[in-house]
Amino acid sequence: MAHITDQIPLAVAALSQGELVAMPTETVYGLAADAANDEAVAKVFALKGRPATNPLIVHVADTSWLEDWASDISDDAKLLMAAFWPGPLTLVLPAKASVSRTITAGQDTVALRMPAHPQALALLQQFGRALVAPSANKYMSISPTSSEHVARQFAADELLILEGGNCEVGLESTILALLPGDSPRLLRPGMVSVASIEALLGREVAQQAGGVVAPGQHHKHYSPGLPCHRFTDAVDMGELVDIENIGWIFCGNPKAVAGTVIDLGASPDAYAQGLYDALYQLDHGALSAIYVAEPPHSSEWQAVHNRLERAAKPL
Repeated sequence: MAHITDQIPLAVAALSQGELVAMPTETVYGLAADAANDEAVAKVFALKGRPATNPLIVHVADTSWLEDWASDISDDAKLLMAAFWPGPLTLVLPAKASVSRTITAGQDTVALRMPAHPQALALLQQFGRALVAPSANKYMSISPTSSEHVARQFAADELLILEGGNCEVGLESTILALLPGDSPRLLRPGMVSVASIEALLGREVAQQAGGVVAPGQHHKHYSPGLPCHRFTDAVDMGELVDIENIGWIFCGNPKAVAGTVIDLGASPDAYAQGLYDALYQLDHGALSAIYVAEPPHSSEWQAVHNRLERAAKPL
């Protein structure tokens, strides 16, 4: 069964033996493995049930480590790393020939980031090598933002979980491709906004993938086990308001309903931090369905909408 510890040396020892460790980051908990060990990386895909066509993000503790992974680090990349690393921004760069194409899903690009969580950075530094660390959950299910979430996901598996408290950001990182001869491309929105990236680079970010495959692009993802629907204030909820075994998530201004209510508030940052935990709470209650009120459709809510569109069907 899964075991939670706050002892980094235990996690380092497990990784050194080719085992997996769930580690905290500021975004979500990641299922970490030695990025230089193909057998360990294969265990990540197997435990998650993740298809081999879905690439992994390589986590580093220092920008000097990029020399082992990226064949070209542009001035734009250096500018963004200086501004946002450590932090929830992943950069997709040209991969060195030595990089395992198991990690990159066969592509000649590699996704890299430096997490902004003290436990994650300490683990990386003490381990001394890069780690792959996709979200520590079964494929397409809710991403974990606490050690308890991870333990629920892998209750029947032998897995060491490094305790790091609740994740401060709560949504997966922004993924940006910076490839030679192409515009910067947003592959997945996160809490590092497109506007802040464009302001720093002084040019527009394309919002089409341009053929680059990145994590989190499946049409169904981040999903609870219960039926999950999203609705707008304009939708007549009809008899649903009187059903006691329905779970509701509101974005400020909660409605009077008979079921279980979680109001995440009207702040994009607070909502993002609490979304997955709210879904976990409702998914593990004695409920029949979850209904999520859609937040405003403004740019600061882009990442939240991206996750909700994959987690919940529209009414």
